[in-house]
Amino acid sequence: MQTLTGQAPTVDASPDDLMFEDEDPGAVPEGQSAAAAAPWPILVVDDDEQVHAMTRVLLKDFEFEGRRFAIVSAFSAAEAQAILAERSDLPVALLDVVMETQDAGLHLVHYIRRDLGNRHIRIILRTGQPGQAPEREAIVAYDINDYKSKAELTAQKLFTSLVGAVRSWRDLVTIESLNQSLERRVAERTAELERQTALADEQRRFIENLVEMMPSPVWYRDSAGRYALCNRAFRELFPNAADGIEWSAGRRTASEPMPAGAGAYSFESSVEGPDGRTRELLVVKRPLTAPDGTETGVIGIATDITERRRMEHELHRLATTDPLSGAHNRRQILDLLDRIVTGRGAGTTCLVMLDIDHFKRINDELGHAAGDVAIRRVVEEIRSQLRGSDQIGRIGGEEFAILLPGTSRTGGAVIAERLRVGLAALAIELPDGRSFQLTGSFGLTELRPLEDTVESVLGRADQALYRAKALGRNRVELA
Repeated sequence: MQTLTGQAPTVDASPDDLMFEDEDPGAVPEGQSAAAAAPWPILVVDDDEQVHAMTRVLLKDFEFEGRRFAIVSAFSAAEAQAILAERSDLPVALLDVVMETQDAGLHLVHYIRRDLGNRHIRIILRTGQPGQAPEREAIVAYDINDYKSKAELTAQKLFTSLVGAVRSWRDLVTIESLNQSLERRVAERTAELERQTALADEQRRFIENLVEMMPSPVWYRDSAGRYALCNRAFRELFPNAADGIEWSAGRRTASEPMPAGAGAYSFESSVEGPDGRTRELLVVKRPLTAPDGTETGVIGIATDITERRRMEHELHRLATTDPLSGAHNRRQILDLLDRIVTGRGAGTTCLVMLDIDHFKRINDELGHAAGDVAIRRVVEEIRSQLRGSDQIGRIGGEEFAILLPGTSRTGGAVIAERLRVGLAALAIELPDGRSFQLTGSFGLTELRPLEDTVESVLGRADQALYRAKALGRNRVELA
């Protein structure tokens, strides 16, 4: 068997026999089986049946890349057209020129290249009458790949021409396949990029609409200080944002630079809205950086915490205020006293304990509603006599504690006497038209910071109060 690398000696033969000369193609070695792979199909187009038979005989023992050659016969150009229209796996066509017409082969070349658009098949023009299609003219005028005279085409030369043609066809098909694969991948990648672009655009629109719908002001301030982006809530709260925003209460301003090396940071502030009302805001800012780490601006969001602040203040009031009298409750007044006793208060302070005289009699004779009125009116009267720094708290029932910061024992006694006189002169009117008066007993002591405890101070003030009640009530006693 002859392979691509096989060599065969030449033999003497007449020119008419060269076409069919077998240049010792060699026999298949004993014990070696034929290649299992499908053979290379070679289209032979010639009106001479002997050419087909001899070509088949000459090629039967040759193989290329483990595959033998198989002849596909067509005895006219018309028959070849029918075969080529159905098959695209033919790598080589051995084409005669003169068949049913003098130039049938040449017209078939045009049919293959132009009508079928088959640029892969390798066409070897093989003629026994070179005068009908001179080689130079045929090569130039027709899209053929080789030109052979039957007289010169020995078996070895035939094999060599076929191998070169098959290899060329194989490479063209491989390139075409790779091109198609590449085009498919490019198309897939383009479609994926378009999908990703559409998705990114959809996500961008979603984020833009989401930010625009947010009830909290959101903005982006670039490095030049311009408010480049902002949502509806921001524009409504700051209609003149282009002029800059100043956060009130002496806190950070919107135009203040971010702290060096800071990430997100927050602060509370207040602003006056377009309606003139003050709003409490929790402002959060974060620097926006470029891929190289350069800060390009600041993004921020402001949450309106006005209602939360109001609720916090209300909760604090409820937690520290006696609901009936409006004075501090027991816990709050004792906390204030503790701050002073532990040295966190200011200067000399006096504590005054007040007890409404014969309060049980008011409840018993006039009713508990009258007692509630009495409690409220007593606190109102005491507060009208106190300074802004003084504090009053209800200890329980009809008993009250009064803190007089920055007041000495002597000064406290003067204030306590003024309070006693005010209560004695107080006329309390009830909704039903009745009215009554009351008095109070007072016990006063001066605090000794860093020495006293809350219990010791209360004990001394209570002793002075008990003494005032024992001595006839409606009086001030000092401890």
